[in-house]
Amino acid sequence: MIITCPSCSARYVVDPVKIGAQGRTVKCAKCANAWAQPAPTPEEMAGADTAPAPPLEPAPASEPAPEPAPDPAPAEEPDPSDVAAALEERIGREPAGPDDDATAASDDFRANFDDVFGKKPDSSPRPLPGARSSNVPALPRKSSPWPARIAWIVLILIIGGAIGGLLGFQQSISKSWPPAQKLYDLIGMTPEPVKKRLGVRSVRYTYPDKTMLRIDGELVNLSKVPHDVPNLRILFLDAGGKVIKRWTFPPPERRMLPDEVVKFATEINNPPADAKRIDVGVDEN
Repeated sequence: MIITCPSCSARYVVDPVKIGAQGRTVKCAKCANAWAQPAPTPEEMAGADTAPAPPLEPAPASEPAPEPAPDPAPAEEPDPSDVAAALEERIGREPAGPDDDATAASDDFRANFDDVFGKKPDSSPRPLPGARSSNVPALPRKSSPWPARIAWIVLILIIGGAIGGLLGFQQSISKSWPPAQKLYDLIGMTPEPVKKRLGVRSVRYTYPDKTMLRIDGELVNLSKVPHDVPNLRILFLDAGGKVIKRWTFPPPERRMLPDEVVKFATEINNPPADAKRIDVGVDEN
């Protein structure tokens, strides 16, 4: 006899004896629908006893064999699994093994592995089972501007420190390395001579007694900016201009304002008798 699933219309060829005179509950192997199959008619039972089962077109490969639902049947009736096995053999379908899903997943993983690491540069990996793919292009990540800013700040600090050191220690650098003075002259950083910043005027020579020489004068700031004042010096020269004696003394003030004038005085014991000329000025050493 032929039974039809009332849900998906799948058809199966079943021996009426398997259904029994009381009918039984069967389950569709395709849609898992279970229904109560009524007992076969006397004609169907008579046809099953006298004639072979009518030919039936094999069901499509996509329609799996029904699985009879468990039913408390009499002991003399065969197991429902025998019906499912007979139907599967009738339609030429091999029952699926428990490892089919694992084998398929393994094949998909192997295919992805071969695509990614294969020799073809244009191959793209296949999505793994259950993975979702998207056609939305990935947006580029914005790089942080802080590394570049920090690098510029460090560079500016280094250059500024180098320039500040060259300006602040100009005299020390020139004394320790004389060729550096040419570099300062080339870039216009040569300091203004002391003679152009400070001057000595109104010098007078007196002898308070026979062994002492007194020198008075005025020190003038010739520039329009304040200046630090170095020591003052007195040179005793012979007729040929050779220095016989050198005398230095501190100024009255160490810092002078623009156009400021201060008076100074010093006394020298036992000045050289052979001195022909005296030069008073600012010590530049």
